[in-house]
Amino acid sequence: MNLTNGQSMLQLEQLSKRYPNGVQAVKSLSLDVRAGEVFGLVGPNGAGKSTLLKLVAGLLRPEQGRVMMGDRELTGKPSEAAHWIGLMPDPLGVYTDISCREYLHFFAKVHRLEGAKLAAQMATAIELLGLGPWMESEVESLSAGWQRRLALGRMLLLDTPLLLLDEPAAGLDVRARAELLAIVRELSGIGRTVVISSHILPELEELADRFGIMNEGHWVDRAPGQTFFDRRELKDGLGGRRWRIRCADSAGARAALERVGLAGTTVEGGVEFTAPAVEKASRGLQAVVQSGGTVVDFRQLDTGLADVVLRVLEGGES
Repeated sequence: MNLTNGQSMLQLEQLSKRYPNGVQAVKSLSLDVRAGEVFGLVGPNGAGKSTLLKLVAGLLRPEQGRVMMGDRELTGKPSEAAHWIGLMPDPLGVYTDISCREYLHFFAKVHRLEGAKLAAQMATAIELLGLGPWMESEVESLSAGWQRRLALGRMLLLDTPLLLLDEPAAGLDVRARAELLAIVRELSGIGRTVVISSHILPELEELADRFGIMNEGHWVDRAPGQTFFDRRELKDGLGGRRWRIRCADSAGARAALERVGLAGTTVEGGVEFTAPAVEKASRGLQAVVQSGGTVVDFRQLDTGLADVVLRVLEGGES
């Protein structure tokens, strides 16, 4: 599949999935992922993220909707989808009583990968993931971080253009997490398209190009009529930058802000408020000063992915 960055690679059309117990995990969900993009999938436990990734990989068949890659329909076709899509599930389900080399060769054999192609892709995966010193070690002797690298290695063997990563850094310490996510960045840098589901939002914020928030099986709009947002919009505050005024009289500051149309929230040592631009925020500061408030500090706060997700899920405006 020869696509240049920015072209549509994966199209999900109105996917819905209901489990036998009656739980509808995915509800008429659509998505278009571009070639070379890292798409961040966020939401609380039970939002339907893992089910969505399994639908994309063909491991589950939806009651309605389609999974398309270009002109290929992969809906509920795991064997065909495996040629184009690699899924790293959570939990991993790695086999522990064999060596790392045997582990990778097992999955290569499952997918009928052999000969020169196997040797070349094995060498590439081992080098990229730093697995060389561990290839003859038993999988169970590896740390959680190295087991996750190994699980990622089995996908790299197939050289699929699309990678689905379900909580790839779950349970890892800070160092192992940073190393694994650096590998994902490198994969993106060499042209792989990645859809990654993660609860570790600070790292995902720096990794993904674009984000979507799921809850109860569907997308949650981050603003009326606006579902997805990219890293630049996130850094710019999504049209509502957050500001903090440190002052002695929080109640008085809130009242002053309200008089110029800004809603303040009391925090320790002052107030915080949202304003779309620096000019509006400056008018808020001016109102607080003119009301007699003693201002100690005034600054714009960074808008983090966690802040946006919490506000959206709680029903507030981003």
